[in-house]
Amino acid sequence: MKQPLHVSIWSYRDIRLVLPARAVSYAGDSIALVALMLRISDHGGPAAITALLLAFAVPTVAMIPFAGRIVDGYDSRTVLVWASLLQAAVAVGLAFCNGLVATLALVCVLQLGQAVEGPAWGALIPRIVGEELVGRSTGASQALIGVATLAGSGLGGVLVGWSPRGALLVNASTFTGLALIAGLVRTRRRPEPGVVRERGSMTAGLRSIFADDLLRILVPSLWVFILVGEAVNIVEVFLITDDLGLGPTGYGVVLAAQGAGAIAGAWLTGRLKGHLDRSRAVLLGMAGIGISCVLMGLAGNVVVLLIGAVAIGLASGTLNAAVSTLLVTRTAEERRGRVIAALSGTARACSLLALLLGGAAGAVLGTRPTFVTAGALAAVAAVAAAVLVLRSRLWTKDSAAEALSH
Repeated sequence: MKQPLHVSIWSYRDIRLVLPARAVSYAGDSIALVALMLRISDHGGPAAITALLLAFAVPTVAMIPFAGRIVDGYDSRTVLVWASLLQAAVAVGLAFCNGLVATLALVCVLQLGQAVEGPAWGALIPRIVGEELVGRSTGASQALIGVATLAGSGLGGVLVGWSPRGALLVNASTFTGLALIAGLVRTRRRPEPGVVRERGSMTAGLRSIFADDLLRILVPSLWVFILVGEAVNIVEVFLITDDLGLGPTGYGVVLAAQGAGAIAGAWLTGRLKGHLDRSRAVLLGMAGIGISCVLMGLAGNVVVLLIGAVAIGLASGTLNAAVSTLLVTRTAEERRGRVIAALSGTARACSLLALLLGGAAGAVLGTRPTFVTAGALAAVAAVAAAVLVLRSRLWTKDSAAEALSH
């Protein structure tokens, strides 16, 4: 079903329910993360924090073969309601337990629910708005989530100071609200009756990505840039607080600047039309991340550092929104759950590897050289990706088609 581009996504009742509810849920996640980080830090310092980060990431990776099959194989309302209720129950459990092992175990269960819920919403939203408005809905969703995440991070410290248990119960309430919204949404995805499930469907998501001439270039490129971006995150705090002497407040300001840039990048990318423009946005986002990392690594004052922080956020928001939209619009509807789950899981795997790479690079090269080296490698990778895309037959075909449409 095609929709005219002048139609607002907010004219759809279900979108007015879903996007704000998901944003509020992400705000709750940010509040909970602050509370859990502070709790875990009292149980074992850096080793315990690392264990917590692993608990957040590993279940999503482990669920790659299963999450997409659940999303594509069952009614979306059933999947979303039960996944949200599971997370609400786990969040309540987190509020009333204090032990390290129990906390880590419950976080793992929480992320098992998220591994299913995220792809389920990602596959349902295009069904709500239609193919032509996927870009706008993706950009609006990521921008709202960015705003909510920033707000949640700031509010988290206040709520934890008031009551750590209360902060976690706030997160539980957002999952309960999301379950309610999932039950109220009228649009549903259901498996087509009589359709025979393909063999080897555990890897269907990755196989679908690599079967597409454009995605097989852009998605691996995204993995590279997750490695770069999250690797420099490991040493970023030392650049800001030690090398430039800005302290904790300065660190918070830089993170806020990156978040603001990401929100703007996602929103602007949602305005783009067609595969060609979105492919260009991906390539520009890649190059922007590399250049921004170099700029931050060479920054000698706070002004240059903030420019680099906003630029890297803008590039990251652009890259994420463009890839997400291309992934959905270039995938058959009945496989979208598996494809989104495959991207989410592999991205998490790259995040785990980035933790190791960032720590090793920081120890061997130092803070600033890590930024400059990572940025230079990212810029080279962006050029390589651009060459591959420009040489692809699909780029030529899309260019000709979009030229004729104008």
